[in-house]
Order: sequence, then C-alpha cells, then structure tokens
Amino acid sequence: MEITDGVYKITENRFISGRTWVMKVQAPNLVPHIKPASFAMLRASLDYQYDPLLRRAFAIADVVDDELWFYYDVYGKGTKLLTQKKSGDYIQVLAPLGNNFFPEDYDHYILVGGGIGFAGLSLFMKYLREKGKSFKALYGVRRKEQLSMLEWIEENNFDVIIYTEDGSFGKKGLITQDLEKFAKEKPNTALAVCGPYGMMKAVVKLAKKIDVPCFVSLESKMACGFGICIGCVVKDTEKNTYVRVCYEGPVFDGFRIEL
Repeated sequence: MEITDGVYKITENRFISGRTWVMKVQAPNLVPHIKPASFAMLRASLDYQYDPLLRRAFAIADVVDDELWFYYDVYGKGTKLLTQKKSGDYIQVLAPLGNNFFPEDYDHYILVGGGIGFAGLSLFMKYLREKGKSFKALYGVRRKEQLSMLEWIEENNFDVIIYTEDGSFGKKGLITQDLEKFAKEKPNTALAVCGPYGMMKAVVKLAKKIDVPCFVSLESKMACGFGICIGCVVKDTEKNTYVRVCYEGPVFDGFRIEL
C-alpha cells in the first residue's frame, strides 16, 4: 500500500498513567497494511494552524478491528495538544510508514521493551503469537506508574517479565539483568529491542558479547516520515554512511548502527 495522508476519526483518547496516553483511531483502509514496527505521523495542530508545524511520529502499538492504537508520552507542545483531542474528533494521519521490520527467520525471540518503547514491540508480540513462534517478552521501567501498557498486557493475556528499577512492581532492577541467561536458553535466538537509547546500547553491547543477533527499532524526531528531509539519520558503521530511521528503518541490525 502507498503511504496515505488522511483524516480519521478518534474513537478514544485517554490518560493511562505517569505521562502516557492512548489514542485509538478508526482507519479501516490502513489496518490491512500495518506491519509490526511500522509507524505513523500524527498532526497535533488543526488545519488552519501551523504551530506546532511538524507532525509527531508514533509506533503503531496495536491493530484492533478497524482501529490503530497509539501510546504516547506527553513531553512538549505537540503531545500536549494531542491530549486535548476528544472521542469523535478527527486527526490527520500519515501512514503506513517504515520499510524495514523485524526479521522472521529465527526460532526464538526475546523482546526487550523499555518504557514507552514497549509500544514498538507490542504488535510484533501479537504477530509472533499468531504465527505460533516462540518468544519471551521483557518490559522495564523506572517505577510502576510508567507501566503504561500493563492493562494491554493483561487484556491480551501475555506472560511478560516486568522490571522496575525501584522495585515497585515485578522484579527489582534493570531489564538487562537476566538477559544473558535468557538469550542462551534456546538456539537460533534473536533479540528485538525498542526503548531509550541508553538501554538499547546496553542490550546491543551484551548481544555482541554473547554473539546473539540483535535488532533495534529506533525512535527519532522526524519532519517528513518518508525519507525526504534526511533529518532522522543514524550512522551505519559497516558501510560508513548514514541511513534514515524513517526510510531504511525503523528496524536495524543493532551490530551495524551507532547508538
């Protein structure tokens, strides 16, 4: 499917916990074409406004019936404006975006999601279960209130190992603390990672140490979302060049990308 820039109805937009909200958008023409790790650009301002000028990029965290689900953290003007959208309002959506997704040729996967980055893995998790693939999912945050997708996990009956740095929920400690053990449990295992760059960097370092393939889904500030502005580049250390998160990504071989 070609990229579509359309106006779609919001069916729900509510606060969850911490600084996270969930927005559900009715987009039946997009639903069949969404792949795990694909994303969309949402316009926070109204048609007659140009502040903020640029759209905001968000992972498509789930597809339910004819809806796309987006989890977003409120940090600045754009995301603050998104919280003002009500059920029944309309929003401009550019989607589906992204050209490179998680590989499917491994026997076992370990999904490592940090903070809001878990929303970059949740659709892949559903896909793996539907395909009967073996996987283990890890979800790490600093404190319980940041577990914004806990409700989604419970509703979908997923078994996820949860880590909080302060011990307020699940296991106390970092999401990486048991990762080496988990990665060695089964042959032909690959890591799928999304979250803060510091966390992803630590996971990639560990993956290199134990020689386990590692694929990172990157989040980046974007202007266009489809490769024209060249504003979301990261370095490909193997080719000694730069690649665009929105176009050559958002998923990359973690061993080749400079985090």
